[in-house]
Amino acid sequence: MRRRWAECAGTTVAFAVVLGGFAPPAWADPVPNVQDRPPVDAQTTEPRAAASGEGAQRGTKDAPPVADTRDLKRDVDVAEFDKARSRQYFAAAADTLSDAQIEKVRGLKGVKAVEVVDAARVQVEGEATSVLGVDPSTFRNFAPKPSAKSDEVWQGIAEGRIALSNDAGKQRGLKVGSDVTVAGGKGEVRKEVWTHATSGVAGIDALVSRESAAAMGFPEGNALVVSAPKADLWKLKDDLTEALGEDVALQLLAENPEPRPSDAKGDAVGGDVVESMISAAESQKGVPYVWGGETPDGGFDCSGLVQWAFAKSGVAVPRVTHDQWYAGEHVELADAERGDLIFWRSDPTAPDYISHVAIYLGDGKMLEAPRTGDVVKETDVRTAKLAGVVRVHT
Repeated sequence: MRRRWAECAGTTVAFAVVLGGFAPPAWADPVPNVQDRPPVDAQTTEPRAAASGEGAQRGTKDAPPVADTRDLKRDVDVAEFDKARSRQYFAAAADTLSDAQIEKVRGLKGVKAVEVVDAARVQVEGEATSVLGVDPSTFRNFAPKPSAKSDEVWQGIAEGRIALSNDAGKQRGLKVGSDVTVAGGKGEVRKEVWTHATSGVAGIDALVSRESAAAMGFPEGNALVVSAPKADLWKLKDDLTEALGEDVALQLLAENPEPRPSDAKGDAVGGDVVESMISAAESQKGVPYVWGGETPDGGFDCSGLVQWAFAKSGVAVPRVTHDQWYAGEHVELADAERGDLIFWRSDPTAPDYISHVAIYLGDGKMLEAPRTGDVVKETDVRTAKLAGVVRVHT
């Protein structure tokens, strides 16, 4: 069995219902080092010639589809793709970060780039959704490969449309080209769904321009995406906390390049706790899949089922799939045991992103909440696009 360890890098950002508020959830601890991902410079592809009409794009052949490009006015300048930037940390506060705080972060050892964004929890078609207000000209350099080079993705955002994550858009049936109601701190606005493209920041399910964010009442500049590709992530976490303060939540977006020692703190969840968790999860067979669902009455999405079942057994794990990937020890699929979590990278708009999770039952079987239109059920383990297996630790 191959074991790789790391300690918890901070709390996941969880947006409170009140606009601009945040509250960190509990973590299982420690978090592991995870499998290597492609270098960020390898996450881009050669551009293709532009087409015309609906869905036409300039950028990469794998770029997410967009709405009708003939509707673009091109009256807002968007800079061309510059340089792929890795994403190591996401930092978020309830209120605007000061210039002094931001400059301290820029000056930290190992930090190569810092992107200032506006973050808030708003209602999109009546569902609470975590949204970032971004500068399309610069944030695109931090985006996953399928959208980073696509001029049309960022032009549409710059002109006031909304980009939904692949999961939020498809699972909620919010089609590209449709209009949605967004309710922020200054009332409701209608916005066209421009594309389905995952941002690369776990738990964030939509992007708008910073101008749109201001018009909706987002706090200004209350969050940062930090690129520090060669930094010691655990030292950087401490440095970020010192620079930003204890009240600013930090979310790890990249893995520790060095394994933690085999005697790292934390014990694997096992025995009666695992069986209790599996029993709780199996009791929900037949409950419908609901995006964002985390209760028997409200339905479950994949990570919501995992969190609920573990909570029933007295174990706290993070809410979103990407963060559950850090909730324990990584093991080989051949060494998987009952109660381990199986993960996939199946989001075509962010191929390096953890996007689905299931509970391993043994004998090649697993329990999952698969997708919209389906229910919690037992299925065979799928190996296509498998990311890995995690044994949860506390």
